Amino acid sequence: MGERKILIVSPRAFGYIDYMVNALKQYDEVEVSVLFLEYAGYRNKKEKVVNFLSKTFTGVNLKKTYYFLKSDIKKIGKQDEVLIIRPDFLSDNFLKLIKKNTKVFNAFYFDSAQRVSRKQDIIHYFDTVYSFDKIDVAKYNFKFITNYIFARSEVNQNPEYLFFNISGNDDDYRFTQLENLGKYIKSKGWSLKFLSFHPKKEKAGRGIIDVIDEIIYVDEAIDLIKKSKILVELQRNNQIGLSFRIFESLGLKKKLITSNTDVVNYDFYNPQNILVVDPDNVVIPDEFVTTPYVEVPEDILEKYTIEHWVKRVFNLN
Repeated sequence: MGERKILIVSPRAFGYIDYMVNALKQYDEVEVSVLFLEYAGYRNKKEKVVNFLSKTFTGVNLKKTYYFLKSDIKKIGKQDEVLIIRPDFLSDNFLKLIKKNTKVFNAFYFDSAQRVSRKQDIIHYFDTVYSFDKIDVAKYNFKFITNYIFARSEVNQNPEYLFFNISGNDDDYRFTQLENLGKYIKSKGWSLKFLSFHPKKEKAGRGIIDVIDEIIYVDEAIDLIKKSKILVELQRNNQIGLSFRIFESLGLKKKLITSNTDVVNYDFYNPQNILVVDPDNVVIPDEFVTTPYVEVPEDILEKYTIEHWVKRVFNLN
């Protein structure tokens, strides 16, 4: 049993968090636990009655506040450190309960606090807040850290399709941008595979984006990315942090088309590998598509791996 107890509290996040947990399990001195923020149904009649009374008399659906996970926190017991991802999902009382059961209470924001105002309101609960967004880091005195590389592969010399995108485009503007980008790609005679988990099913069947009704988790997404040459990523408005798509392109050795203008400021940036576009006026030079991927030096890539990430965040040797 490890000497240091670490708890990760997080949504499943399509499977990205599993790689963090597995990286921590490589340390003999660490005992890692994970509590996923999800509702799996009432576990007994008492929970059902309690939620009925809450909805009736307070208007609060306890299932949506993860109220019933409080008993899990108590069962897990005292921790040396807790890292919570998307703490804005939890009530203040729930955050206080977790804080009371750990020596160190940190958070990682991989969504901008500009987009989710509650993230601003709960900063004071944490010893350290890590963020991938440089604007948030400067404004709220967070510690900067990017997302991470978690999967590796060699260049695919025989891709099934040139361009690939997979996204949960709940933002209509990004769906439209992606659709217009797909039309441009098709007009050039290039192949593509665009998948979008989108709640508005009437947007399906336009011949550009395949709208899917089931979430594709990261392991399956990686298999699809490997079959492409160029990964496409369109940034959310009011956010400059680098999404996981960018680190998937690095780890899987894919060229990248992105609307994130800040990517040019990173040491792995190479204009032969990464093309920054205006999503409202896309231009993709033919030579970007036809030229080969340029290998990124391993010493640069290593800084962005999940192994390096957990060392830094959890102060591991």
